[in-house]
Amino acid sequence: MKRIVKIIVILLAIVYISKLAVTTFANKDKVTVVTYGNLVEEFNTQGYIIRNEMVINSPFDGKIKKLVSSGVRVAKGTPIAQIYSADFDEKKLQELEDVTKELKTQDTNIPFYSDIQKLDDMIKKEEENCQNMLKENNSGADKIKKRIEALKAKKEQILSKGPLVLQKIENLKEQKDYLEKYVEKNMITINSPEAGIVSYYFDGFEHIFNEKNMFNLNVRKLKNVDSQPKEVETEIKKDYPFIKVIGNLEWHLAVILNEREEKLLKENSNVKILIENYDYELRGKVIKTYKGDDKLYIGIIDMIDSYQDFYKETKVRVKIILNDYRGLKVPLSAIVKKEGKTGVFVIKNNKYPVFKEVVVKAADDKYAIVESVDKISGLRLYDEIATNGEDYLSK
Repeated sequence: MKRIVKIIVILLAIVYISKLAVTTFANKDKVTVVTYGNLVEEFNTQGYIIRNEMVINSPFDGKIKKLVSSGVRVAKGTPIAQIYSADFDEKKLQELEDVTKELKTQDTNIPFYSDIQKLDDMIKKEEENCQNMLKENNSGADKIKKRIEALKAKKEQILSKGPLVLQKIENLKEQKDYLEKYVEKNMITINSPEAGIVSYYFDGFEHIFNEKNMFNLNVRKLKNVDSQPKEVETEIKKDYPFIKVIGNLEWHLAVILNEREEKLLKENSNVKILIENYDYELRGKVIKTYKGDDKLYIGIIDMIDSYQDFYKETKVRVKIILNDYRGLKVPLSAIVKKEGKTGVFVIKNNKYPVFKEVVVKAADDKYAIVESVDKISGLRLYDEIATNGEDYLSK
């Protein structure tokens, strides 16, 4: 009787092993080789560029002459633009240039020239004194006026007796003085208030996208930004912005996040940014995430690397790369839970499958990067594993 039982057990074992072998062989097209690869944890979203910029408004209607192009870095005090009143006669600039050149060609080694120069200096000084006294309502201004008249009379007397060229020089000086006052009245030179990048690009959202406001952004307002800034050309209007100076190359990126993305984008973490239609990968650091509305969040990223068009763009499509995991790469379908452990079934030489425990480092909807728990006899590179691990749980 015992012999019969033993034979039955042996037969059942043979049948079971045969069944496993047949099943494994039948499913050989469902075997996958373990490879070395990577999985990038990333997502795409809408980004908005935030700059530290100083905006300058036009003091009157007119035209602009750009002395520095957009995107150029300048030092503090550098002349960057000139603005002319709407009725400014540009011919006066050429006239001033011509008169100045002609004055320089005149021979000043003539009689009485130095006397005229001294009288001009004295008249100018007395006129300044007179203006100061008038502002102070000082009665002494009348005496100064009389001295000015006497100096002018003496000048006229010298001019009438001097050589004709002396009168010609005086006429040129009067023309130059008139043209300079005209230009000064109708033209203003704008000097850079700070060191930074010059930009003539505006979109009307400068009051929103600035460092003071970047932790208080509203998702609805961000979504209303539907165009890129446009560059100011020639015509400008009073009290409207026409030039900005951006502080150095420092900039931030505000991004819109859903709930899953907000959990992934951890504060103080380093990330990589890819801007659409830009070839280079940029580094950044997440400094804050906060609620934007009932369903969405806003993340603020301090950008480490420079972006060549940051001075003229506001809205950019970006890819945020959180992590790049590398290691043993397997199909997600190969990973199963067995007796509370996570692992895959390794199949060697079409024999019965062996369960190997692994730790999942990262996964997407198709693949996972795993690490073997057993460093000696665990899962290895080029092992053959069951593509569909669930098929072997009940076997």
